[in-house]
Amino acid sequence: MPRPVSPVPEVEPTAKPTKPGATRVRRGQDKRDLILQAAIKVFARAGVHGARVSDIAKEAGIAYGLVYHYFKNKDEILVTIFEEQWLGFLAAVRDIGNNGQPLRDRLVSIAALILNAYRLRPDWVKVLVFEIQRSARFAQPGQVQAMRRLFDEFEDLFERAQVDGEMRTDIRPAVSATMFIGALEIVITSLVLETAALPADETEERAYYLAFANETVEIFLNGCARGGSTR
Repeated sequence: MPRPVSPVPEVEPTAKPTKPGATRVRRGQDKRDLILQAAIKVFARAGVHGARVSDIAKEAGIAYGLVYHYFKNKDEILVTIFEEQWLGFLAAVRDIGNNGQPLRDRLVSIAALILNAYRLRPDWVKVLVFEIQRSARFAQPGQVQAMRRLFDEFEDLFERAQVDGEMRTDIRPAVSATMFIGALEIVITSLVLETAALPADETEERAYYLAFANETVEIFLNGCARGGSTR
């Protein structure tokens, strides 16, 4: 089974800047990223409504006015967090969907990717679940289209699986995509709400998430009825 990739790929600079002003640009980018990471922590802790720009500045360890050098307000910060993190997540899903593995392995890898996102970046996932998916701020066409791209990725995956004989052809790929995404959303929401006790040991926690991913995919593909697959 392929190893799930990171939900938020990060690229570290591999060479020192050579052009005049490049160092200043890099430092500016570092400040911007620092603000975004601090905002994720503050939004997860206090919610967007309860958060203040001064809270974000304090979390980042920078002057209050510097936040406004990069962003107009906290709503723009939230939209930027969504757009940048979401694009990385979509790229990871697309890479797994196109890796040539059997459908079941790809679905388990994607499910594990999403579950491990909570293990690795719990604040970001909490912001996604409570402050982005359920916010009227993201009812604008641009954000709706960005969300829609996840459904498109799964719809394309299931359509190809039908052509390859890995899925039934009497169910529309769009319906399969909606059902699978819905199942994963409920699973990740249950983790954010802490409805189940997670193992304290990191190795056991990874195994727990992988088992959860396998069982989710098993139910999706084969159902819960007796006599189905027991893989």
